[in-house]
Amino acid sequence: MISVVTGFATAFFFAIGMIAAARASRGAHATQVIALSALISSLFVVPWALSDGVPTLTTGQTGLMLVSGIGSIFGFLCVYTALKYGKVGLVAPIVATEGGIAALISSILGRSVDPIIAFVLLIIVLGIVIGARSHDPDPFPGEKPVHAALFAVAGSLLFAMGLVAVGLLSGDVMLSWVLLPARLVGVAILTIPLLLLGRLRVPRRILAWVVLLATVDVIAISTYTIGAASDLPVTAVLASQMAPLAAVLAFVLFKERLGRGQIVGLMLMMAGMTVLGVLQ
Repeated sequence: MISVVTGFATAFFFAIGMIAAARASRGAHATQVIALSALISSLFVVPWALSDGVPTLTTGQTGLMLVSGIGSIFGFLCVYTALKYGKVGLVAPIVATEGGIAALISSILGRSVDPIIAFVLLIIVLGIVIGARSHDPDPFPGEKPVHAALFAVAGSLLFAMGLVAVGLLSGDVMLSWVLLPARLVGVAILTIPLLLLGRLRVPRRILAWVVLLATVDVIAISTYTIGAASDLPVTAVLASQMAPLAAVLAFVLFKERLGRGQIVGLMLMMAGMTVLGVLQ
């Protein structure tokens, strides 16, 4: 039950984060959005981690924390770039495959992929291609669906890598320290350099979206970590349901309409994710 509740909660907060990221990324560069988000979230994650005390980590756990941080930051960079070029309804379902990929990796480490699972993954890829290549009835200025799909795929793979690391750390490492690596990596490689170059400033309206993004990101990863400690595959797959939720929110809030082909692509991706969840 814990994994079910936290999985759906993760989906909800990820969907809110996807909307916030889309608005921020279309008004500022992806590196600025990530740098500010990492800085803002660090303001409460770092004190939280220090109050919990410094844990005794094994070499393997230290490595997993590094993988988690790098996967998250570079995943964000790809996804926020994708949102600059594509609509939420296209990008979100592709990014949502991170949960299925993470569940798949967690269950087949050291083993070959079953043919049925390979077929389901092929269906998901087909959905991505259809969504990226289909006609958009209401494109926004600068929209490039193919670019968006490619960046979203890269982001999904990087996120999956980070989620597997988080899942393996959950239950053994304090939650605050699971959240810490991505913030430290973001501040180290983006926030500080951009600050020194004088390129960290963004419009006030964009800053509001970044604050929301930083907040829901921490909440989403927290709920995911709690659920993953109970059942990683279930939590990961349920978290992927953020895709249709994000698409609906984008339509209701910002009138982002999808074409028929894009809707077909979304449905294929979500069907593939659902079947993959059952198989796991």
